[in-house]
Amino acid sequence: MVAGFLKELKEVWSRQKKNWKTVVTRQVFNRFFNELTLQYANIYTTLLGATPVQLGAVNSAWGISQAIISIPLGVIRDRFNLRKIYLFGVGLLTFVPLLYALAPGWELIASAILLSGLGMMIGSCVIICDLSLPTEDRATGKALCEGIGALPTILAPTIAAILLTFFGGISIQGIRKLYWVQFAARFILFLYVYSNLTDIERPSPPPLELDFLKEFGEVFERGTAVKRWLFFQSINRFNMMMLTTFRYPYVFEIKGASQYIIGGIATTMLVTEALFSTVIGRTADRIGRKKAFYMLIPLFSAANLLLLWAPNSIGLLLAGFLMGFRMIAAFSYGSMTPELVPPDCIGRWRGLIGFFTGLMSIPAPIIGGIVWERFGPEWVFILISVLDLFVLAPLLASVPETLKTD
Repeated sequence: MVAGFLKELKEVWSRQKKNWKTVVTRQVFNRFFNELTLQYANIYTTLLGATPVQLGAVNSAWGISQAIISIPLGVIRDRFNLRKIYLFGVGLLTFVPLLYALAPGWELIASAILLSGLGMMIGSCVIICDLSLPTEDRATGKALCEGIGALPTILAPTIAAILLTFFGGISIQGIRKLYWVQFAARFILFLYVYSNLTDIERPSPPPLELDFLKEFGEVFERGTAVKRWLFFQSINRFNMMMLTTFRYPYVFEIKGASQYIIGGIATTMLVTEALFSTVIGRTADRIGRKKAFYMLIPLFSAANLLLLWAPNSIGLLLAGFLMGFRMIAAFSYGSMTPELVPPDCIGRWRGLIGFFTGLMSIPAPIIGGIVWERFGPEWVFILISVLDLFVLAPLLASVPETLKTD
C-alpha cells in the first residue's frame, strides 16, 4: 500500500513541467534557510525594543505592501512575462535578511517587512503552480511542494538553535548573525532560478483595458462564489497574522522557552507537514478540498489551546505538532482558489485576494498587540480559535466544492 502510494507520488512529480519543478526546488531550499530565522524574527524585534503593540504595528507593514501592490500586480500578471515578474520578486526578497542584519532598532524592521511583503507578492510562485498543475494533481502537487520542502527543513530549527548557541544565545547579536547566513543563501538561490526558469506557458492574455473596474468586474461576473471566498481568505489571513506575530514571543516571554524548545516547536510543525501533507493532499484530490479542511480544523484549533495550557516542554512540542495541520489545511482548501475563476482571470483573481487579505493583515497584528496588553497574552490565541470554529468553518460551507468527481 505504501509502495503504491509512493509510486503514485513519483508519477505525479514526473509528469509536471520543468518550470514547476524549478520553483519547487527553489522553494525547498529557500524554506530551509527561512526556518533559520523564522521563529526568532518577532523575538528579535522585541529585543530591539518593540512593545506588543509596536510589534503588531511593525508586522502590519506586510499587509500595507500587499494591499498596495496586489491590484496592479493582478493586471500585470495576466498580461506580461511571468518569468520576469517572478525573478524581480525573488530579487527583492534577497535583500530582506540584509535589512534585518543591519537594523539598529526595531523601527527599521518595518522597512524589511514592507520589502518582504512586496517581494513575496511579486515573487510568489502560486501563479506558476496555478498554470502548470492540472486540476487532478493540484492539491497533490501543492502537498508535494510542502511535503518535500518540509523534509530537509525539519533539521533547520535545530541547526538554528545550535548556531544561536554558538553565536551567544538568544540575543540581538546572535540572531543578527543568522540573518547574514540567510542573505548568502538567498543570493545563491536567485542565481539558480535565473539560470533555470524559462517563459511560463499560459492562455493568450486578454486585451489591455485601462478601466480597472471593468477589469476586475469580469472576475466577479465569471467567477464562482467570489465574494464569499474573498471574505473567507480575509478572515483566515487575519488569524494567521495574529498567530505568526505572537506565537514565538509568547513561548519565549510567557513560557520561558529556550532556543532548543523554540526550535523543537518549529521542528514538530514541520514533521507534521512532512508526514501528512501528501496524504491529505491526495485525499483532498479524491474526496474534496472542503472535507479535508473540516477533518483538520479541530486539530489546529486545539493547538492554540494546548499552547496556553501546556504544563511543560512536552506539551509545547505537542502543540507545535498540531499547529502543523494548519499549513496542510491551507493548501488543501487553497487548491480551490484557481478553480473558482477561468484561467485567463487568475492574475486579477490573485490580485483581488492579495488586496483584501492585505487589508486584513494591517489591523490584525495591531489588534493582537492591544489584546495582549489589555486582556492578557492568552486571549490572542483564544480569539483565533473562536474565529476558526465559528466564522471560518461556516463560511467555507457556503462555498461550492470545486473538485469534480465522476
